[in-house]
Amino acid sequence: MASDSDLSGARQGAQHSLAEQDALSQRQAGCGSDSLRATLADIGQRKSGQARRMLEWLARHEPGAGAPPSEPPTSTSEPIANDESTDDRRDASMTNTEPATPMTSEGGEVLERRDITPELLVLKVTRPADFDYVAGQSVKVEFGGVRRTYSLVSAPHEPFLEFFIELVPGGRMSEQLNQLKEGDQLTLGKARGGLRFDERYPNHLMIATVTGINPFVSILRDYVHKGSQGHHFHVMHGASYQNEHGYREELAAMASAHPDLITYTPTVSRPDEAANQGWTGQTGRVNTLVAEYLSSAGLTVDNTLVYACGHSGM
Repeated sequence: MASDSDLSGARQGAQHSLAEQDALSQRQAGCGSDSLRATLADIGQRKSGQARRMLEWLARHEPGAGAPPSEPPTSTSEPIANDESTDDRRDASMTNTEPATPMTSEGGEVLERRDITPELLVLKVTRPADFDYVAGQSVKVEFGGVRRTYSLVSAPHEPFLEFFIELVPGGRMSEQLNQLKEGDQLTLGKARGGLRFDERYPNHLMIATVTGINPFVSILRDYVHKGSQGHHFHVMHGASYQNEHGYREELAAMASAHPDLITYTPTVSRPDEAANQGWTGQTGRVNTLVAEYLSSAGLTVDNTLVYACGHSGM
């Protein structure tokens, strides 16, 4: 049965998507660029789809509706590969109903645990000898009898595996990870899925919230390590608070060292709160800044591939 907070969150999500669709329609009407107008129309259609799916879920879960599935839907029409550190919000049955993913016989030892905030932590884990992956992929992790899938931050040339994880109060895996310490052993599945770099496009717009930055850091580390050229990465990273921008210093340093390859734009959505005192960067939800950024950077549907990773409402 859906909780009151789930129902409220679904209503707010639908309202937010509809409001964004309306704002995009207004911007589209006053747009002089055909390519930008087409891009805005495409984004608006996706926002409409998000709102429709949320309203359909509400119709099934409101009091008096028939027996529903256990969790709110996530967007599947957009190329969003959610960092499933937030999957603790989903029902625990996910672990039992997902097709079994083979786990490696060799585990990974926790080399380093770094708590960024009470809800965010970075883990570095030994890399099993037979563990191969492509930048941007994810891996299923088991600890304390619970499995979840997390996007990798590390790049294939690095000797360790790195994760940036969001802990969710009451989440089964989060409860286990709260107890995790250096020296503990994690069981790892094979790398799979994720977001892959597509070299066919010269420009790559990477939109992320909080831990959604993971696959993009992996891709950028890999690209810079290989000394590749000919592409430009536009990274937009949203968070409520400035201390939630994991890897901000690394990404800013990358952009400074390789201005021809990387542009990094972090933003906070609650600039007036005390936790953001001293913040001098962009403000606002990251998804509300995309249309203006596309126009100012000269990005079009013909020369740009858009990636999005993080919370579905952005």
